Amino acid sequence: MTDGHHRLAGVSSTALVVGMARAAESERRDRLFEDSLAARFLDAAGVDQQAIWSEGQGSQFAEAMGDYFALRTRYFDDYFTQACAAGIRQVVVLAAGLDTRAFRLDWPVGVRLFELDRPEVLAFKEEVLQGEAPRCTREVIAADLREDWPTPLAGRGFRADEPTAWLVEGVLVYLTEREADRLLGRISALSAPGSRLSVEHVTRSMVNTDQAQEAAAAAPEGVMNLLSSLWKNEMTRPAGDWLADHGWSATEEPLTGLATRHTRPVPPAFDPTLPGAGRVGLLTAVRSS
Repeated sequence: MTDGHHRLAGVSSTALVVGMARAAESERRDRLFEDSLAARFLDAAGVDQQAIWSEGQGSQFAEAMGDYFALRTRYFDDYFTQACAAGIRQVVVLAAGLDTRAFRLDWPVGVRLFELDRPEVLAFKEEVLQGEAPRCTREVIAADLREDWPTPLAGRGFRADEPTAWLVEGVLVYLTEREADRLLGRISALSAPGSRLSVEHVTRSMVNTDQAQEAAAAAPEGVMNLLSSLWKNEMTRPAGDWLADHGWSATEEPLTGLATRHTRPVPPAFDPTLPGAGRVGLLTAVRSS
């Protein structure tokens, strides 16, 4: 990473790891999505993705994780498509990072998409995206999810009386259980009946499994140390129960089924047929009241 972009540190640095995976997926003939902007972020940050992912530890890490990042991205892409098909036109992406769905998904007329993240992340992102036109109305809001983000969200035109499609992707692992409860409580308070919420839920126990440790050993230097230092989620409850306590009816997508549907191998770090494999939850929930 170049000196000019050292402000992309901590949690936001992990966004570059996901960006590398999305850029690599976009080059496949059988790609599950196309994110032409991912490589641009990496170039701006001075990341040589080809060198990292094609040789040595980077190649081993990619093999250990399999197609997880690609499958996760496609799952949430489809979630938004389905939410819009149900008539939802208000979308919120929390801790948006380098997410480019506003630019690459085919949004129906009338969609207003709100992206929230820390000021330094958004400054880098907007610099790279200069000249690109989103495919929906896009509102960019600098906010820390541990602080008062509903107020600036409302200030930019968010309406709590309209159904919303919320995305919490790659966020919960960086929050304590108390912080996660507070976040979900705020989302719930802002969600009209018919709102939808999609989350990725990974518990601390996952990173202690045999397969996860193999993935960590194969990761590019510093990546897993960074992830481990940032990891705060100690929740052990089933994610569906946690969501239900906040008034959401959740459906979990087994990673094995998702992989089968897209004719991809199950990522070894999460393959339930392998000894010591971990568990990750991809869930979509509906607010009924």
